[in-house]
Amino acid sequence: MNFSSIFGLIFAFVVLIGAMVTSTQNAKVFLDAHAILIVLGGTFAASLLSFSGTKMWTLLRIFFKRVLVKNNEVSVVIQEVVDLAKGYRENENYLKEKKDQLKTHFLKEAIELIVDGGMDPEDIDKVLMKRSYSIHHRYEEDAENFKALSKFPPAFGLLGAVIGMISLMQNLGGADAFQKVGPSMAIALVATLYGIAVANFIFLPLGENLSRINKVDQMVRSMVLDGVKLIRQKKHPLVVEESIKSYLLPSERNEISKKAA
Repeated sequence: MNFSSIFGLIFAFVVLIGAMVTSTQNAKVFLDAHAILIVLGGTFAASLLSFSGTKMWTLLRIFFKRVLVKNNEVSVVIQEVVDLAKGYRENENYLKEKKDQLKTHFLKEAIELIVDGGMDPEDIDKVLMKRSYSIHHRYEEDAENFKALSKFPPAFGLLGAVIGMISLMQNLGGADAFQKVGPSMAIALVATLYGIAVANFIFLPLGENLSRINKVDQMVRSMVLDGVKLIRQKKHPLVVEESIKSYLLPSERNEISKKAA
């Protein structure tokens, strides 16, 4: 599990609820069914108009699969590539024996192409490059979709505030209108609060999180591409390791070395 993302979501709700409770003596003012209906219902309706139902289900799966579930660590990829390089120099069948045990999916695909045969090394490299580009493009599109969803809640929050203000203005002619102005305006602004909170606590962070994960994944795929070429050439494991570690910062390389020690 990706405890960082889970903790972030929980902490965001704690901050929001804490701010609500401590900002007023009557926290119930923040519980408004009309505001919830307008913001959440409106966002869901606009999302269905923008994306298909299948795409919405896909985005939900992405949330659970790529945000909440921990992704492959870079250290694991380096370890697997170096192990394959070392084993292949000593045993021609090592790739075939180890391919089903690999944790890095893209590396497993690359080794399967080599083991299955029937393709030239140049063709394998081209196929892997296309797959890498396609995966990166699709994942970035998913991140942009979450960022696109973040535009809807504030807009519907504003809509809820406008509806509340219209209702307030309509009742200004009443005998006790002055006493109702404050409470009515507070209720009207609750929808705006919901819209801003949903956008900035959920959709925007998720979009940024997916973009960050995609960049790391793309780096991992680049490491695999370079590693596979060196494995085919039966380069020394030290050459393979230092080559794919070149994608990392010196501090990151030192941290991985400490883990391996």
